[in-house]
Amino acid sequence: MSKRFNVLTHSRPTAAVGFLILTVSLMTVVTGSGKALAGNQPLLPHLDQAAGPEISGEGGGFVPPRFQTAHYADAVTANLRADKSLPASYDTRPLGWVTPVKNQGECGACYAFSSAADLESKIARSALGVTDLSENSMKECHYQGSSCDGGNQYRIMHYLATVGAVDETCDPYDPVDVTCTIGCIPQWAVLDFSTISGATVPAAAVIKQYLLDYGPIHTTLFAGDDANPTWRNTISAYNGTGALYYTGTETPNHSVVIVGWDDAIAHAGGTGAWIVKNSWGTSWGGACGYGSEGGYCYIAYGSASVGMYSSFVKALMPADPDMDVLYHDEGGFTSAFGGVGLTLWGMEKFTAPAETKVHRVEFWTTDVTPDVDVFIYSTFSGGTLSNLVASSVDHSFAEPGYHFVELAAPLNVGAGQTVYVAVQFQNGSYQYPLAADADGVTATDASYYSFNGSAWSTLESYGVDGTIRIRTSTDAVLAVDDPSGGGDFVPDGNEVPRELAIDSAWPNPFNPTTNITYHLPRGGHVLVAVYDLKGRKVRTLVDGEQRAGSRTVLWDGRDDAGAGVSSGVYFCRVFAADRMRGIKLALLK
Repeated sequence: MSKRFNVLTHSRPTAAVGFLILTVSLMTVVTGSGKALAGNQPLLPHLDQAAGPEISGEGGGFVPPRFQTAHYADAVTANLRADKSLPASYDTRPLGWVTPVKNQGECGACYAFSSAADLESKIARSALGVTDLSENSMKECHYQGSSCDGGNQYRIMHYLATVGAVDETCDPYDPVDVTCTIGCIPQWAVLDFSTISGATVPAAAVIKQYLLDYGPIHTTLFAGDDANPTWRNTISAYNGTGALYYTGTETPNHSVVIVGWDDAIAHAGGTGAWIVKNSWGTSWGGACGYGSEGGYCYIAYGSASVGMYSSFVKALMPADPDMDVLYHDEGGFTSAFGGVGLTLWGMEKFTAPAETKVHRVEFWTTDVTPDVDVFIYSTFSGGTLSNLVASSVDHSFAEPGYHFVELAAPLNVGAGQTVYVAVQFQNGSYQYPLAADADGVTATDASYYSFNGSAWSTLESYGVDGTIRIRTSTDAVLAVDDPSGGGDFVPDGNEVPRELAIDSAWPNPFNPTTNITYHLPRGGHVLVAVYDLKGRKVRTLVDGEQRAGSRTVLWDGRDDAGAGVSSGVYFCRVFAADRMRGIKLALLK
């Protein structure tokens, strides 16, 4: 039975019956020696036994995942851009991308705070507002429910992808182990979570490049323990003076966020340090070069294993009440399957509980994936796929993590239709291409693997579920915001835009009216709306079909009821072409 996680009740409705098939394909199976294998594969795939159990954190904190990640840092080093120079110092706080420092208290929930801070920063960087997300929801409501006993960003990102982030006001933080608060409405969903490193420290230049391109970066460090009390006391007593420096190489046990760097900061081992946002309150640490708010530290590059398990949210979307995610993997990515080469197929069987539209195929990857091709079929009989109804080919992902392939057009699925989603992954170097979930009860007749996309075997006998999902909605559009570097393209003259962009709001600040100019890369349904700082919609400016090109819409400072709104900061968001862009507005009366 497929698991459907209801975003409002957390219930799992019963599956129905019917048929549809979606497959994702790569054409070559390659062994570690580079030898291609054709036809029936003589080797037996297996779970990666080199990955040991998760390490229990002392009093909670960051707990490393139990799957292999040591290859991550080398894999993404190739993404360094020779055409982009790295400044001697950089700080994302003056850009407005860093939310206020919080305090986790006597609870090992740093992994929830750093994950929330990462997502909040990406929302702010996308000009979608200043948010205050619930860390309590993240520490209590993910599948493992590890609360103050510790966890990692993989657990949280699985929760944020399948359920979503809720506001702090609905589920305020409690620094103890409590039950999950039911009934909060999700506000944001993660669509892409990309990892920079795992159990090795990447070159500082790699993290700097990602920080420039994507904003604040989630990372980890070793904060001391009973076996290393001197370092624990040093970091606990840090007051913002100088830079922290520690030569030990212990496994990280604390999660933080890198918000900048300064190559000139001196420390006991030389110069150069990260600017790190912690979750120990504003009385710890210092301002570290910007403003007056405490809670930050300088820590030397590579010191105390800082940089291990670095990651970031690459794409997100506002939660849609009509949106649903169908998946089997309750725990998300917890193990890896393969061991017979760099390429392997996976397939998942789902049943649509109601009439809907499939917008995206989503999945975890265990490595850099050079090529992914997607095919959708309407028939799977006797182990054979037939009746191709859609395809999307030649995709690649530059980082391991959680990714998606968007269909060129939403695929209508009737109530009770069964959907078979098969994905063939080609890894860069790691020979376990299928991410799998060993937590929870293994679904019956739901997850499969294949060497060639034709002959399928069940994963059920291995005690794991696959991690392929589909995101559905009754809406025609599910908007994505991808906060990547480079800025929006603004066309000149009558040129058709290459991508969705907001050019300007003029005047801004304004009173009583402002004109918002935006650019549409193609025709289709467009929604332009104004939201307040809490993400509540204030005014719908456009809701209908528009052609490609440039448009200007006026907002007169009134809500949908015609009443004037108060002075303050608002956000205009444009939803079109399956994307979202936003701009900050300041109304001064």
